[in-house]
Amino acid sequence: MNKQVWIEKALGLGIQEFEIYQSTTVEKEMTWFQGQMDTLVSSKVTGTSIRGIVDGKMANMALEEIDDSMCETVLKSLIEQAHIISNEETDSLRKPEPIEYVKKDVTWNMASTEYVKDILQSLEAKILAYDPRVIQVGYLGYSQGSGSRSIVNSLGMDVQDFDEMQYIVASVVVKENEEIKDASLVEVVYDFNQYDLDSFVSRVCDKALNKLGATPIPSCTCPVIFEKDAMTSLFAAFTGLFNGELMYKGISPLKDKFNEQIFSEQITIMDDPKNTDCLSIANFDDEGCPTSSKTLVDHGKYVMMLHDTRSANRMHTNSTGNGFKSGYASSVSVQPMNCYIVPGSDSFEDLCTKIKDGFVVQNLAGLHAGLDFVSTNFSLQCSGFWVKDGKRDKNVTLVTVANNFLNMMKHVISVGNDLDWSYHQAVSPSIAFEECTISGE
Repeated sequence: MNKQVWIEKALGLGIQEFEIYQSTTVEKEMTWFQGQMDTLVSSKVTGTSIRGIVDGKMANMALEEIDDSMCETVLKSLIEQAHIISNEETDSLRKPEPIEYVKKDVTWNMASTEYVKDILQSLEAKILAYDPRVIQVGYLGYSQGSGSRSIVNSLGMDVQDFDEMQYIVASVVVKENEEIKDASLVEVVYDFNQYDLDSFVSRVCDKALNKLGATPIPSCTCPVIFEKDAMTSLFAAFTGLFNGELMYKGISPLKDKFNEQIFSEQITIMDDPKNTDCLSIANFDDEGCPTSSKTLVDHGKYVMMLHDTRSANRMHTNSTGNGFKSGYASSVSVQPMNCYIVPGSDSFEDLCTKIKDGFVVQNLAGLHAGLDFVSTNFSLQCSGFWVKDGKRDKNVTLVTVANNFLNMMKHVISVGNDLDWSYHQAVSPSIAFEECTISGE
């Protein structure tokens, strides 16, 4: 694709501002099942999308195939699309701005196909030998990928970046008497030469084994700890609270709460696309706006919302660099990136000691059906374990946990220190709360 040809043709046809966004993804995935390689898939996909401003209206188009001979036909179609847009707002593309580039201080040592084969074979053997109650490795796989993106527009913007990653995933099935449970674990690996496979095996197997013998408990209202994975799932479902677009539309429950105390003073929330502790970083968003570290909630006080260019213009402020696409073909929208609740100083064991008697939520289900974003009420099926005298007592399943998220976040006992980014872009450490309603027997 000759981008300059497309830009010149667009301007010549009357498009006032024109942008080309491209992303390229290279992936290799391998799965292992019952002693042999099950699948090996390699792919390379380049996606292109264009945006154009015609009389203040922005039109978007995704292109599956790129051919410069199509240029005029495609651009005329883009113009037609802009002419049928009926909103009265005036859109614009971004001009280039200085970008402070940050790089992760890590080196990815990508494993060869033969080496991965040996690793998966070894993992399967170790998992099956871990405990006689382990009856099957339900899934075992490896994924390696790299991605690049670039944004070029008629206003002089020309930016690009590159990212890469690799990870392993395993799902384990365990059985005791007639009870069958399973568990999965995904882990990012920078270098297999320095990676502890035995630790991975013990963690995924114990995760499944600890579900055996679980029973419901009587309904009660009690102190509750949301273990880090469960709290991450719940927090991620509510990151829209800080979305400037939803704020403008009046949908966010925090629409009238700016600069007010909304959570416990123990809660501070950051959004930092350049956080090098995370799997992925972004020096600019998908509009080319420079990213930065931002405090959204400062010791419980709501101090900042997230914006892309459009939502910022609507609220007469500046973009926070949070205009991202879900994929090259999607439109830009306000999205958090590397958003997290700042960890405290207590270990998970400390949290259990502090609640003394209560319930630990380890797994949540039904987040889409059991959660009301506008009211922030939730009632979710969950499993975990009961804590008695500060120690793990018995495994629990087939119960629901219910509360109001905004109210619950005001009544925090303590924030844990076990923040784990893994492959997430919104995370939380374990948090102990004063009470939730548990519905069981």
